[in-house]
Amino acid sequence: MYRFTIKFMYTSKNNLLTRGQAICLVLDMVPTVENRRNGNDILDNSVFNVTYTEEQGPQHPFAMGKSTIEKSLFTHKTYLRAPPNSPTLYPSNTVASGNINDFSSKSNNNHSDSSDSSADDSIVYNLQNLFGYAFYTTTDIYNNINKQLPRLPKFMKASKFGKLIKDKDFGERIAKRAEGKTIKGRMLYKLKDNAIGNLMESISAFRTEINSNDSNWMNVGYVRKSSGIESVATRQRLLEAMIMKLGNRCLCRYVFASTSSTSSSPILERDFLADNNTNGNNNIKATSLAHCDGDTQAMIDFIGHSIKKIRLCVISYAGLSNNSDDVAIFLKYEKCFS
Repeated sequence: MYRFTIKFMYTSKNNLLTRGQAICLVLDMVPTVENRRNGNDILDNSVFNVTYTEEQGPQHPFAMGKSTIEKSLFTHKTYLRAPPNSPTLYPSNTVASGNINDFSSKSNNNHSDSSDSSADDSIVYNLQNLFGYAFYTTTDIYNNINKQLPRLPKFMKASKFGKLIKDKDFGERIAKRAEGKTIKGRMLYKLKDNAIGNLMESISAFRTEINSNDSNWMNVGYVRKSSGIESVATRQRLLEAMIMKLGNRCLCRYVFASTSSTSSSPILERDFLADNNTNGNNNIKATSLAHCDGDTQAMIDFIGHSIKKIRLCVISYAGLSNNSDDVAIFLKYEKCFS
């Protein structure tokens, strides 16, 4: 999944959770102030923490060992504790003050009791430095996204884009008077340019880290797709998107794919019985995928004959296997891993 460097957030349906709220979801507790405090205490004194993945999003927390999370920070995200006092966002001069005052009072009423009293005072939500709150028409939103995606007009005009965001989930449209005319738009938070720069620096740091070793290392990617009812064209498109992600983000020189296998199937046995290197019921050959160097058996053979150490890159834990014992067998079999 690609991450856009520009972000619009509808305020009344914020998907962010505090650590205390996420803990309550995992422990099946009502997220009261006391329960969030107790939940934080429980996990602070255990080997587990709450985490989530980009694929599932922060609304789907689960528990995992703290040491495991620390080893896979780019895959497993952590929740921030709420500050002792809920943040107050002050509007810029570019928006109508009446609308913002109404919004601020509603927001404060809805979230006045949402802070975790066990929060660390050093953690501060300085949202003013990250987001600007303003009125945006559909054209404004389209133009801002176009700055980050210059090729957008080739695939989608502003009118079609407007139809995509017409649902209230993106923010209900309101009317506003400007220069004697009535215009419609949405009150949204937009990620500021300097924050975008910080995100780009983070991506750059990741690439530097993943490419920082000497020439004895090689980045090899692996993607997997479970069998399903999708058409061949859809399955091929999804697989090629994953392959491109590993190539662009993880700088993989080679990427291999299992086009129809379960996450629990033994890695060493995947695609072994495939007729003419054809995987699954949808009749897709791994070698027919763009920028793909073969199936699982081709990867095993490639790694087995490699004179370099291999850094295996996958999109998610289940992208390789959800069976840790089988992963251990695979790593033991392939001596090139470190």
